[in-house]
Amino acid sequence: MDLSKFSSKAQGLLGKMSEVTQELSEKAELRAAERKEQKEKENAIREEGLRLEAEEASGYYMRDGKLIISTIDGMKTWLTNLGQDTTPALMQTLQMQLQVLKQVQSPSMTGMALDNMMLCMSKAVNTATNDSELANIREAVASMIQNYFFMQEANLKCAQLKNKKEGYKLLTQSGEMLSNAVIKTASALTGGTIDMATTVVRNIFEAEAVQQGYIKNLIAWIGDKKQLKEKEKEFNQTLEMLFDTFDLHAMLIGPSILIKGMLSRYRKTILEHRENEKLQMYIDRGYKIDVTKLSKITSDLQSTATAIVRKNPINALSGITTVLGGVAGLVVDKINSNNKTELDIKAYCTLQDALEVECNKLQEELSKMEGEITSLKQQHKELGMLQFAEKKELQQKIDLKVEEKDAVYNALKTTKEKLAEMKQLFPDAYAIKAELDQLEEKLMAVENKFL
Repeated sequence: MDLSKFSSKAQGLLGKMSEVTQELSEKAELRAAERKEQKEKENAIREEGLRLEAEEASGYYMRDGKLIISTIDGMKTWLTNLGQDTTPALMQTLQMQLQVLKQVQSPSMTGMALDNMMLCMSKAVNTATNDSELANIREAVASMIQNYFFMQEANLKCAQLKNKKEGYKLLTQSGEMLSNAVIKTASALTGGTIDMATTVVRNIFEAEAVQQGYIKNLIAWIGDKKQLKEKEKEFNQTLEMLFDTFDLHAMLIGPSILIKGMLSRYRKTILEHRENEKLQMYIDRGYKIDVTKLSKITSDLQSTATAIVRKNPINALSGITTVLGGVAGLVVDKINSNNKTELDIKAYCTLQDALEVECNKLQEELSKMEGEITSLKQQHKELGMLQFAEKKELQQKIDLKVEEKDAVYNALKTTKEKLAEMKQLFPDAYAIKAELDQLEEKLMAVENKFL
């Protein structure tokens, strides 16, 4: 074998092997670099995701050129930033809004928050620099107060309701009101110059997961049914204090459609609560309102009214009896809708009043009919022996009139009996109604101060 040729071939092979090794080494280094770059990218994406999550968790961040506020803490941060260089009056407004946000985070059903808000508002109004600033402050505060009390009400209803969807609906409404109140405060802090086209204040209860978590914490905060009853009682007491506070500070708050509407709604809530409270006190004293008997009374009255209309549909009395039947039905509906545990006192007294009027009307109608029958009989008596046709026609009129009279007499008898039964059934009804009317008049007087 030619050693020189072998050596030459061997060197060639070694050269190729070296090239292959070099190529493999370069590829390995390239793959390592690519893996390193990929890992760095994944780490960067993960870090960016964590950063975005942290931003979103803070509730105060930028997205696509817009400032997003999505949590209570984010609202606090935004408003605090806006209020750094504001006037003393608007600083008090800011403190009020921050207090409301604190209450949303830590529910408390006491009047203390409202008292503190009124103190801040007094300082704000007394230090307002101009009418425009004063108007902005009043508008923002009205929105805050409305939101604060609706939130307290929503908390109770969410704890009371078994229907989760209804609870979520209430929370969503509360969140919308809170966002609107915060925006009004921001507008006041900036003199109306804030650009809402580049700022988004989200509903903090928009996500169902947030709603579920909030209701869970709410139920834990309220506790058992006994605690819930205490919270309901506390809230109703706070509502009555609300009217006293607004009566005292009406001039300070100024006219407000929002406040007027809120007071109108809560006036009805207070009256309903007071009515139920009075009924319970009546029952606790050992009296019993036999709602089954009352239901029977109203049912009998409706039947009587129907009979009058059927017997004498043209008579004007039919309109009265129909109305009477409707009022009786109102009482029955109220009883049935409350599982026979409550009674609409106003409807009860209205029905009793209607029975008094009805007795008088029926008595007048009965006397009128008796006079008409006497007159017809006299005419019949005066007819000649041979006036058979005229006598027959007149006798038919007499018979029909007697039938109508009997129906009215029976209606009068039934109405008097039912009236007597009703008077015995609930003798304190008018005294309680008078007290409720007096309370309503007082509440409406406060409500009308905000027209």
